[in-house]
Amino acid sequence: MKKIAISVLAASVCMGSAVIPSMIHAQSNVTVPVQQSTYEKLSYAKKKELLTQAGIKYGIPPEILKGIAMAETDMNQFNADGTPKITEDGGIGMMQITASEQELSSMLKEPVDMDRLKVDTAYNIDIGARILKVKWNYNSIPKINDANPMILENWYFAVMAYNGLSKRNDPHFSEKTYQDKVFGYIRDLSFADLKPFPPFTVEYPDPAKPSLMKFPQDKLHYEWPELNTPSTQAYKAGDMVYTFNRQLNVSNLRNGVDGGEIGKLRHYTPLQIVAGPFEKEQNGQFSHYSMYKVKGNGVEGYIASSNVLHAPVEVFSDLKAGEETTSAVAYLQSKGVLDGYPDGTYKPNKELTRRQAAKLLANELGYTLPEGYQVKSSDIDPNDEFYEQMAISEAHGIMGKGGAFRPHEKLTRQQMAAILARSYVKLYKPAATQYTFKDVNKSDYYYIDINLLANNGITVATEYFKPADNVTRAHFALFLSRTAELKE
Repeated sequence: MKKIAISVLAASVCMGSAVIPSMIHAQSNVTVPVQQSTYEKLSYAKKKELLTQAGIKYGIPPEILKGIAMAETDMNQFNADGTPKITEDGGIGMMQITASEQELSSMLKEPVDMDRLKVDTAYNIDIGARILKVKWNYNSIPKINDANPMILENWYFAVMAYNGLSKRNDPHFSEKTYQDKVFGYIRDLSFADLKPFPPFTVEYPDPAKPSLMKFPQDKLHYEWPELNTPSTQAYKAGDMVYTFNRQLNVSNLRNGVDGGEIGKLRHYTPLQIVAGPFEKEQNGQFSHYSMYKVKGNGVEGYIASSNVLHAPVEVFSDLKAGEETTSAVAYLQSKGVLDGYPDGTYKPNKELTRRQAAKLLANELGYTLPEGYQVKSSDIDPNDEFYEQMAISEAHGIMGKGGAFRPHEKLTRQQMAAILARSYVKLYKPAATQYTFKDVNKSDYYYIDINLLANNGITVATEYFKPADNVTRAHFALFLSRTAELKE
């Protein structure tokens, strides 16, 4: 029988709802036999913390383990009377470990303590996580896309295998499979933006086991690029993130893990993780998202894991949280379009040259130089900074018309309107309104392009456009991010 050390603080010990008279001792830290009815009552926050820690330890998204624990036992290791949860088919504890001691020891390459599985929640979670990781490595189940373990949907077939490769988990025969139940909890309780799973192929080739599914050898890999939801519950201190949530227009900043709201942050606010993840006590097992302590330029607090995404963004010292320019810069930086300066600034008021604009546009559009293209602009050469991006812009008819690129000239707002209109002619909707600008005549060369931007919400200046003003880095980030967001 397994021995454990406990601390006794009274004449009787109440662990959860079960009173254990056999464990009464006059002194603390006495080693006594564990009775089947003993257990340590853990809060749901603590249980979620153990699930998160196991996920991080074994490279499994915590959302996946929480979904499994919920689907199996509503995230409970014990019954209401304090006895361990053991089902008729032999499933043990929170993670419902059903394999025999011999099977588990063979699978995990070390002895497994079956008694401890019943009374030790952390141990039960650990073994469950390790079993899932073994299933993940099965060569007989399909892989999705690049099999990145931090993409939630990539665990679909491993989660299925955790419960069993049986006809009951075949969507062709069951309206609610085990894996659907798990991913439903992940969607509803972790607030993950999951996509529907496409159909896949299974066979039942063994007449002796007619319910045992098998995946054909030529169907062991699926390219489902739309399934790309990243885990957001395994970030660590120092990681850079930005705020985003498709279901909300803003992200709430709070004063504690279970604290009250102290602010609202617009999408793409750059933040640094200070500490976490932490697990909420509020809503118990029905709240699976984690919390992080974060800081930005002028903000500090706690934010839900469902509201942040990891990306190579920076908290620039000269950009304040809450401003549209800050979000625009973070958005473009997350897409690899632009960067700041080595001193940690963005320099939003610095005016943009035409060659710098060419670089930003080429990066955002993803264009490449057509093979064999001969540059026509006589004022640029291969040794120039951003030469390739200028050549790309010329080749695609965006800039450099007339045989001159004028790379060192400052870009004006009217020129910016023209190059954006050329770049996104298929994205922008045709102008439905003829705006009247006090500083742009309808007969002016650039009026059509400026009016197009106004109609598509790319510029909000519908009275004075200031066409001859030079474009700043802040202005261009705003125009380009508003344009790029139309694609999403």
